Amino acid sequence: MAVLTLLAGCVAYRPRALPTGPHWAPAPTDKAGRSLAQLDLAQASALALRADPDYRAALVDARLSTLQLHAAGLLPDPQLSASVDHPTTPGYYHGWSLGLSEDVGWLLTRGARVDAARARRAATDLQLAWQGWSLAQATAARFVDLWTARRRVALLERQLRTAQAYDAAYQRALVQHDVTLSAASASLIDLTDTQAQLTVARQAELAAQAGLNHLLGVAPRASFGLTEPRPLALPSPAQLDAALRALPRTRPDLLALAAATRATDADFRAAVLAQFPGLSVGVNRAGDTSRVDTTGFSISLNLPIFGQARTQARIAQATRDQAVAVYQARLDQADAEARALYAQLRQVAHERSALERSLPQLRELGRQADRAFHAGDYSGAAWLAVQRSVVAHEQQALDLTATLTQGEVALAALLGHVPPGAAPIPVHGSAPR
Repeated sequence: MAVLTLLAGCVAYRPRALPTGPHWAPAPTDKAGRSLAQLDLAQASALALRADPDYRAALVDARLSTLQLHAAGLLPDPQLSASVDHPTTPGYYHGWSLGLSEDVGWLLTRGARVDAARARRAATDLQLAWQGWSLAQATAARFVDLWTARRRVALLERQLRTAQAYDAAYQRALVQHDVTLSAASASLIDLTDTQAQLTVARQAELAAQAGLNHLLGVAPRASFGLTEPRPLALPSPAQLDAALRALPRTRPDLLALAAATRATDADFRAAVLAQFPGLSVGVNRAGDTSRVDTTGFSISLNLPIFGQARTQARIAQATRDQAVAVYQARLDQADAEARALYAQLRQVAHERSALERSLPQLRELGRQADRAFHAGDYSGAAWLAVQRSVVAHEQQALDLTATLTQGEVALAALLGHVPPGAAPIPVHGSAPR
């Protein structure tokens, strides 16, 4: 019965087959499993947290810290010893001994080791949260890339239609000998350049679609609509300074490093306590070959006289110092990255604002040039130059908007604000689901 009881608590082995193919969803879905025909930026980031293969693997890895915390508080297994002596001299009896011992030295270091395991579990959970924030930021970047690529393709298709109409007019005029061959050749070259730009833009759209589909865990060829991403509001300089001062309490990666530093501190404390002699106690029952039965008590000490324990303590102390230095370096890097990105985004926002003020006038100029060209009051070269300028400025505004949107999502994460669609920081060390 005792053997069966012990076996019942053991972990059983079962072979597990590897997947035989990719695991893709046919289309994006919500939490209830319903297909989504159109996604906004927050929905895409939240879906990536549920479906990204790399993040799912990280969730499985996070289970190890929970198991290690459980193992840190367990008692060491007792040691059972037994022996039998068979006398070869006549007149004597079989001797035997039975002993049970337990290492009680772990009591000195148990608290420190449990604290270290608990801190490492918190660090794992917080690092997982930061990985989720990074995934949400990457998904937002891919989302904006795809949106921008689709808009750029639409602008270049409009420019291609303009170039085709312009070239067709020149080819008709060339047949009637109303224009020179060089002028007609220039229109054809412009048409060819526009077609080449459109080809590159369509390839970029396919690459952006494949990248976003991979993060969302959907089939590479799946296509869906996107809601226009809206830039977040830039903080004021005072809000930036306040957010940077609060970074040690708001950014998961810094909180994870702080928890890892606490773990190294607990390891150092355990190594200091381990300098005391290890102690094991046991109870022995024996009978010798003359049928004399004895009951005894044993104590064994591990004498730390060769410096092994002191060396391990110094190593643990150096490891703690290294963890503190890494934390300081990450804190300095976080402050520098946030300030540099903030300055860049302020410049981009200024350029975008200036361009948006001039775009309405430029669009109206394009409409006037179009009406004048079709009425015969505007030269073809001047009309094409105006139309190309409008499209070029539209693309520039599109690029500035994409840079601003992606940068503001990244800045939100750098300042410790939860990115759109991401999970908040786990409370009391529990991993976000």
